[in-house]
Order: sequence, then C-alpha cells, then structure tokens
Amino acid sequence: MIEELIQMGEYAQALSMLNDMNDENTRYLRLVCLVGLGEFQQAKAEGAWAKANAKETYYDVISMYVTTLKELGDFDEAIEILIEELSMPYIPYQYEMLFNAAYDQVLLDKQEAHFEVESKNQIFSIEEIDQILKKKECNEDLLYMAIDQLQQLNVRLLISTIQEYLMSPYRHFFAKTLLIEIMIDQQVDEDLDVEKFGNIYSINPSYMPLVLEQPQYTGIAHYLENVIESENPALLEQCIDFLEYILYAFYPREIYDNEYNVWAAAIHYYVATLQSIDVDLEDLEIVYYCDKNDVEQQILALKQIEC
Repeated sequence: MIEELIQMGEYAQALSMLNDMNDENTRYLRLVCLVGLGEFQQAKAEGAWAKANAKETYYDVISMYVTTLKELGDFDEAIEILIEELSMPYIPYQYEMLFNAAYDQVLLDKQEAHFEVESKNQIFSIEEIDQILKKKECNEDLLYMAIDQLQQLNVRLLISTIQEYLMSPYRHFFAKTLLIEIMIDQQVDEDLDVEKFGNIYSINPSYMPLVLEQPQYTGIAHYLENVIESENPALLEQCIDFLEYILYAFYPREIYDNEYNVWAAAIHYYVATLQSIDVDLEDLEIVYYCDKNDVEQQILALKQIEC
C-alpha cells in the first residue's frame, strides 16, 4: 500500500506510515517521500544515516542521497560520492549507468550554478576533469567544458589519462585535437601516441604547430580562393570553414604541398554537393591542376568525418 501511495505521488500520506527506522527499506522509502515533497534538508539528514547502514538498498539509497545533495547545491559532496562508487571494482550495470548519468548532470549543474559568479575562474578540479576523460561515455557538452577548463590548469598533471584518451579509437577526433593544442600551448615536452581513423601518429607537443598555423591551412585555402572567390564568395566561406574542420579532424596527419590542390578540389566538390550545387569533377581537374582519380580518393577520405 505504501509503495502504491508513492507511485500515485501521495508522499505525505506514505511518509506518515513509514515509522520503523530500524528497517532499511523504510529508511529508503522515507528518502523517496522526502525528496518527492522537496524536504531536502531532512532528506540529507536521514540520507546520511540510511547510507551508512544500508545493505540491500545501498545503491538505491545512494541514488536518492545524491539527488538530495544536488538539489541542495552540495555539488562537491555529490561528486565525491559518485566518483567513489564508480571507482569500485564491481557495481551492478544498471547502477553504473545511472551513476554515470548522475555524475554528468551534477557537473553540468555545478558549472551552471557557478558560471555567473566565477566566469572564467576554475569550476572543475583536476580530479573531476580526470574522471570525465576516463569515462567510456560522456555528455559532449560536459566533455568540451572540461577541456576548456583544462586550458587554465596544468595539463601535465593529466598526461597519463590524456595518453589513454588519445590512443582510444572510441574517443572523438575533435576532442583529441583540442587536448593536443592545450599541450602545445603549455609546451609539454612528452613523446605521445595518437590514434586517428585507424592510424597511429607519434608526437611531441613542444615541437608542434597549432592546427591553423600549419602551412597546409594557408596552402589549401589559397587554391580555394583562386578558384572560387570571384565566382561564389559564400561557397568559399563554407569551404574555408570545412577546411578548418577537417584539419582539426585529421591532425596531426601531415599534408604535403603537392597534395594541396587535390585537397582543395575535394573540399570544393564535397561542400558544393552538400549545398546541391552542380560540380563536374572533370572541370575541377582542370582548374585545380590535378587528377580526377586522386580527387575521388580524397573525397572518400573526407566522408570518414561526421560534420
């Protein structure tokens, strides 16, 4: 009957019937009711006791306690609890998924709560960023906020975690490049390996240029400008934007100067096609002084990237 009342949202009535504080299921259900009623201070007080004494209801109690802390704005305590639980060698799969999602949400809520007050000051700690980078699945907004925050911290403290991230074929290519650029900015003198689209690259950030400071950026852009600028300035702008995107995607792949015209032709064709503009590859062969087959191969390479 009590659980039926809870399902119907009759939290006050259900709470009045939950009096046996020696029973751990009662303690858990009281938390559900208190959270449902918005009585978060009392839920926090009872939740600490329930968490310390829970056995069969342990993970459910943790979930309600973290929710309580989040609602009260006690983000750091909630984060500490979630990190501790997620670092355990065994945690039931359904709760691992639940706690991972909760962790992302707590960090997002913490960032939002501090944004107006702290602006560019430190919001995420090194430990929190480390946890974000180690997560198998992560909210993209949270990931890029953490990477942005990392620019203000000493990236060397996370080199081991970053190396794992760079070598994982399941991590996003764009985020990998942003991490490399942070290490370039901070002149990190470390030999590292990076996986991009099935290829492995050996790098040392202290000797590398930023993505858009590479000669291939101006070289490929020059070909695009010569062919498109007078005919279609809007298309040129879109091609330059796409050029920047693919350079971030493929970095640190080397592009040699005798390939610039082929890349430019492929970008021209690819972007024009997306805009439903008719382009003949044989015409591009002439204006870019390249071979049609080479352009077709490069177009296939561009299709590896999801825009």
